[in-house]
Amino acid sequence: MPLNHAPLCELPKWGHWLETPSLIVALVPPGNLEVNITPTFELISTRFEIGRGIAAFNSDKLETYCAEPGGFDVVPSFSSYRSIETAGFFIVLAYKQPLASRILTEYSSDKDVELVPGQVQASAKGLRLAQAVRDFFTDRHVGGALYLESVATLIMEHVIRHRSNVSGQLKRVPDFLALKMLKTAIEYIQDNLQRELSLDGIAGVVGLSPFYFAHSFKATTGVPPYKYVLQCRIERAKALLREPSLSIAEIAYEVGFGNQSHMTTVFRKTLQVTPNVYRQHVK
Repeated sequence: MPLNHAPLCELPKWGHWLETPSLIVALVPPGNLEVNITPTFELISTRFEIGRGIAAFNSDKLETYCAEPGGFDVVPSFSSYRSIETAGFFIVLAYKQPLASRILTEYSSDKDVELVPGQVQASAKGLRLAQAVRDFFTDRHVGGALYLESVATLIMEHVIRHRSNVSGQLKRVPDFLALKMLKTAIEYIQDNLQRELSLDGIAGVVGLSPFYFAHSFKATTGVPPYKYVLQCRIERAKALLREPSLSIAEIAYEVGFGNQSHMTTVFRKTLQVTPNVYRQHVK
């Protein structure tokens, strides 16, 4: 994307690219970058190694630029970002509508809350959030789209606190889900384990925004939604492995892992055994 060319509106397919109906996430390897983009979505990036060069956020003037691990670069929709830089591994998140709008409006009391172009200072919390996205890639997509959307919601929350035009009081997140809502959400998850569950879909069943639901669910159950779904899939798989008539591949599909390899990876990580070894032990 040379700076003397017209800016791109869509994110180029950098690195390891993943896309859901609500979100695009890319893990980009180290290299020399020349970026010129005016996105149609809310664009947030974060680094694992220091990036240096020259950059301009919504400006014609390129200035000395340094991005540190645990910090965030923020490029709101229809603003501009131009840079020439040397970068280590970094992650790019593109928030599509209506996900971005829901998070922005539900988080703040301001009706017209917007992100502000620029950088969020590096922090330990920022680094933990970035690592949570990187874990999705290194752990072979454990957690699925629900995991990505949950972490992306928390990243957007962090950015709103530090890089938005919010002038009023930030909304307080509910501490716990009402019992009826919790029961409805759990029943929906249990009834739909075979499908690709999304944070937006589960939250919609109980009439809450993804942001409110993610926080309230964790406060109530002690685990984030994506982790609860993963636990449910593991428990369902363990029960089905007692049925000798079902192949491991069939069980993987039945509980929503998609394929046998994915289920084996999750079993090794969480139970320290493969599904086949587990089946032998419970015969």
